[in-house]
This record gives sequence, structure tokens and C-alpha cells, in this order.
Amino acid sequence: MFTTYTGQLVRIRPFASEAEWAGFTRDYAVVPNAHRGPQWYFANSALQVWNLFPTEDTVCRFAVDRLDSGELAGVITCGLGRWQLSGFTGTGLLERHWHNGFGREAKLLASCHLFENFPIESLWSDTVATHSRAIAGLEAIGYRFAGILACAFPSQGENEGQVWYQLLRKDWERMDYRHGVARS
Repeated sequence: MFTTYTGQLVRIRPFASEAEWAGFTRDYAVVPNAHRGPQWYFANSALQVWNLFPTEDTVCRFAVDRLDSGELAGVITCGLGRWQLSGFTGTGLLERHWHNGFGREAKLLASCHLFENFPIESLWSDTVATHSRAIAGLEAIGYRFAGILACAFPSQGENEGQVWYQLLRKDWERMDYRHGVARS
């Protein structure tokens, strides 16, 4: 199974150490962003999540590295098991790395990992309904709107709508970008 995928802008790879994971979660979760606010539960559970990495069969978390600087830009979480024959992807980028296409490409690379290694037929991804750039990013990489849950997404102390998007294997197989991905 490939563990590193490289595109034009970013590379996804396993986190190198517990210290790297803990440093990222501290920076990502505690510094509020415009859509989530501080995520203390995420920061406080970093060690428990790290301890699951070697044994967690349904979820994996890859570091997202910028190719231009080598800097750790975020995390892509992907996994199986929420729904029959499907998986999910979710990006978390440090705010200073937003608006550069890194999240889009990380999701595309994660889709290669999931579709190439598991017998799934679709991928799901969600975001807060007020996050127009994330929605545009999902749509730009082939995800289709699948529905909304009202007041289901925690955002800055409020509950906003949670929008769901889906990418089908048959649509992914028609996309050219996957042929240019380097795998190792």
C-alpha cells in the first residue's frame, strides 16, 4: 500500500512522530479560525488519537506538506466504515495556508489513497454551510452536493448547517489528475 502521494502543490504522508502530530494539533486546534473557533476537544485528545494511529483500521491521518517550502500545512483525515462501500475525507489546514489550493489537492490525493486501496464506491466530505470557499473547493474537484443537516456543525460557539458532498468512484476514474500523482 502506498503511504505517500505527491501532486503539484502538496504531498500527503504519515506524520513522522508524536511530537509532530502534537505540535500540529496545538497550532491548528487552539488558534481560532473563522469557521470553527478554538477546538479544545481536538487539542486535548491529540495523545489519544496518536495512540490509535498504529491500530486504527478505519481512519488514517496524513500530514499535508507544501512542496514549495516543505512546511507542514495541515492534515487530511480519510477513512472507511461510516457507510457501506464508502469512505470520507476531511482537511484541516493552518489558516496561513488557506486559499492556495492545498486543501483541494490534499483531498484529491486522499481520494487516490482510498479508491486505489479499498473496495469503496464513493467518498463523502462535509463542511460548515457558511464556508463558501470550502464548498467551492469541493465542487471544483468533482464532489457533488448531497444534502444538508440544519444546525449540526459547531462554528464559533453556534451551530450552523452542515453540508454534505459526495464523489463517486466512476466519476473519480474519469478524472485526469490521478494519472499525474506520484506514489511511494
